[in-house]
Amino acid sequence: MPLYDFKCRKCANEFEALVLKKTPVCPKCGTEDLERLLSLPVVRSEGTHARTMANAKKAEMKTSAEKEQAQRQYEQSHNDD
Repeated sequence: MPLYDFKCRKCANEFEALVLKKTPVCPKCGTEDLERLLSLPVVRSEGTHARTMANAKKAEMKTSAEKEQAQRQYEQSHNDD
């Protein structure tokens, strides 16, 4: 699917749009006076996938630890009553 980045020449809004047959319009001001921006391709490899998964695992562990701490504090504050 042809997904392109654009910048509106009228209001300077930057956005991406799926371009099939019709010329896209700026979602902010409605003009068709757009500049198509250079988009860099997304590079995916086994290395980037492994790094992404490792970072997601770290974030999940941090969130889990924070939730456990909050639960302990909640239980402690309610057990003291």
